[in-house]
Amino acid sequence: MVLLTRGKDKALLEKLRAQGIPAEEVALLGQVDLPGLHLLPQKLRGADWVAVTSKEGARRLLWAWKEAGRPPLRVAAVGEGTGEALRAGGLFPAFLPPRATARDLAQSFPEAKRVLFVAGDLAGGALEEGLRARGVEVERLEVYATRERPLSPEEIALLERAEVVALFSPSGARAYARWTKRRPRAACIGPSTAQEALSLGFPVVEADRPGLEGLYRAILKAWGG
Repeated sequence: MVLLTRGKDKALLEKLRAQGIPAEEVALLGQVDLPGLHLLPQKLRGADWVAVTSKEGARRLLWAWKEAGRPPLRVAAVGEGTGEALRAGGLFPAFLPPRATARDLAQSFPEAKRVLFVAGDLAGGALEEGLRARGVEVERLEVYATRERPLSPEEIALLERAEVVALFSPSGARAYARWTKRRPRAACIGPSTAQEALSLGFPVVEADRPGLEGLYRAILKAWGG
């Protein structure tokens, strides 16, 4: 059985089932807004560049952009998945790095004086450190927090049964590892998730490109392997 772990991927679930692959879904994580979210609309009006490194951050950036009256905005997104979330709301990213990691985003970031980093509470410091090393002023604004969900016995049983687990974030990999000692093959949406899963002992198949289509191919490869 393939287990999706985000709780927001019904289309992917049905796509797998249509291929005859048994698939289930358990959301390991949930997000809550932080007070910083309500500061974001005003901060966008004076921003040189805005950086966002997750879909959850992108969704909240879209809300703030609309609240601010849709001002012109230069946004750098960490990868295609985050970029897709922005485009879906009408905000087109001005820059995507060649590889979907915060470190690559910092190294390839266009010339900028000041960057507003729209972050979650678990976002690492690689983007800020890399930009500051280039002389860029960075303001980190945490707008949401990620929390592990309490799981029911039925949900835990699905974790124990999974032959392939689809992981969408490093925090998701950590949550799975805390619930069970099992380490099924892990199809990972991007390099940072793959690195974390490897460190936790999962056999990893990394998506060949960011986004759900790349993850789908990684799941098929892991299932066939």
